[in-house]
Amino acid sequence: MKSPAGFPFQRIAIAVTLSILAHSLLLWQWPALKFAGTNELPALQAKLAPLPKPAAKAAARKRKTAAPIKTIPDSTASGASVRHDATADTPAPAPIPEDKVYVPPLLPKNALLRFSVQYADGTFKLGDVTHQLESRDGQYTLRAETQTTGVASIFKSYQLNQTSTGVITGQGLRPQHYKETKTDSSGTRTATASFDWTAQKIHFSDGRDSTLPEQTQDVLSLPYQLSQFPLDLESLPISLSNGRKLNQYFIAIDAEETISTAMGELRTIPLRKVRSANEDGLIIWLALEYRLLPVKILYLDKSGEVSDNMVITDIRVSDE
Repeated sequence: MKSPAGFPFQRIAIAVTLSILAHSLLLWQWPALKFAGTNELPALQAKLAPLPKPAAKAAARKRKTAAPIKTIPDSTASGASVRHDATADTPAPAPIPEDKVYVPPLLPKNALLRFSVQYADGTFKLGDVTHQLESRDGQYTLRAETQTTGVASIFKSYQLNQTSTGVITGQGLRPQHYKETKTDSSGTRTATASFDWTAQKIHFSDGRDSTLPEQTQDVLSLPYQLSQFPLDLESLPISLSNGRKLNQYFIAIDAEETISTAMGELRTIPLRKVRSANEDGLIIWLALEYRLLPVKILYLDKSGEVSDNMVITDIRVSDE
């Protein structure tokens, strides 16, 4: 799975490394990004409030595995397949006791998250990412802007704009439309995906359709939907679209971990894509003290090596 941020990381890294050998980074001024419409919001303060029961026990819990998935033919695409919940034909389970029901944190009505994008182990900075979330009246809008900065932008100008819109249900975010526009030296490219939940179809801008599984997200909504899932499972199935295709994955939920960020030490729950051989990887850390918002996203190449990472630098929210 290619990095949603879309940076041409290796080429930029080589160019920047050569530049560093020839010039001192002190000669360069790192331009500050300014994003249209990013009104200042109050900083989100860490709050040691009671956590959802599964997350609070993440460090030492007896996990359960999500129901197995089986593959069934997809009549909408030649040679393609979708996955089907194997429990669909089994009797409904007994009601869960009220005190065992997972209660996810409420999504803020407005949120602004800023990330620094770094190459591999953080040797040097490649760019900045800003996420904006608006949620009200049962609807949500997510916007993201990714852009190379500093020395990296001199050698490779790159910009990615993403938008995800949809509704908020009892199960969290349900995308209705996803759009991304990439601009670099080769031009501008746009991809879109429309989610028709009634017909259970996803429509792509190139004219293709595919069957739409129940638990489907786009690459922008996924980090914000993860907090809405029960976190006492060992893994859970997810279908993911990047606007050009739809893939099925398993997301594994790991034990609590403390990470270092520009905001200090943060207690987190890491969720990682279960990798097959010769497949890209993804790990997303959710902050336990910040409403389980995403605070770090790490991308792995097909060999399992870190290709780049996004680390939070600022979180601002408003519930007005």
